[in-house]
Amino acid sequence: MGKIFVSGLVNIETSLKVNEFPIEYSPIEYPFFGVSHSVSGVGYNVAKALTALGDKVDLFSIFGNDDYSSVIYSELKRDKINYKSAMKDESFKTPESIVLIDKSGNRKIYCDLKNLQDRAVFNESVNLLNYSVLVITNINYNRNILKTAKESGVLIASDVHVLTDLDDNYNHDFMANSDILFLSNEGVIGYEGEFIKSLYNKYHNKIIVIGCGDEGALAYVGDDDKYYYEPAIAPYGVVNTVGAGDALFSCFIHFYDKFKDVQLSLKAAVLFAGIKISVSGGGNGFVSETELLNLLEK
Repeated sequence: MGKIFVSGLVNIETSLKVNEFPIEYSPIEYPFFGVSHSVSGVGYNVAKALTALGDKVDLFSIFGNDDYSSVIYSELKRDKINYKSAMKDESFKTPESIVLIDKSGNRKIYCDLKNLQDRAVFNESVNLLNYSVLVITNINYNRNILKTAKESGVLIASDVHVLTDLDDNYNHDFMANSDILFLSNEGVIGYEGEFIKSLYNKYHNKIIVIGCGDEGALAYVGDDDKYYYEPAIAPYGVVNTVGAGDALFSCFIHFYDKFKDVQLSLKAAVLFAGIKISVSGGGNGFVSETELLNLLEK
């Protein structure tokens, strides 16, 4: 069981089922059991997934003092995620997201970060040397953690999500400092292999993984100039793809931290994400390592 530090967003997510995109205007609709609420956000999703897989996780995030915060605290306690290193900001409002999902599983996300991007804090009492992996998500306040994280020498993992430019200004610090770098292919469809190699040539990350949605996932180990590919699998069907990338990212980190095997880690991660999308909610649908390994052996 690894001990992993996760720093990232925790928010309240509202999901709404729609018939199709684009949405035709009408003054009111009644989508019975089509609206649901859950705790989500990249930091929460990753911490919960890693915990489900058996890791000991310490979560750093920023919490406010509103009604939503009490819901989040309750969920973190239930999920056995340690958040003692988190910071409380009395002026901070809990971020919210609204996710529209059509019948095919396509989604449109509206993420309201409130004033989170203006925060620049970190709990200096956290000793990063206590961890085997540091998951530093690409929320703005994590820039303050990167320098300390890099100096620690501990493996750093980050997901920059949708990327179209090697010189992306917002994500530059995360790309430049990550040992394991994840991204989605949504901005580079059709030239994933070329783009992933260009990323390595610029930033020299140890491992780069690109999630390809219903096409699976592609990994590249630059020092070996070797690609690894796993096709997508969704054994229980697709209900909601929100959080699939977080699931892929989390499971790869768990298995790589434990076995240092890129192919096994990618294979497990693709299946873990494929199982996760059979339920709704970015922070739901995670199975244990034992369940996952049993399915991998079938």
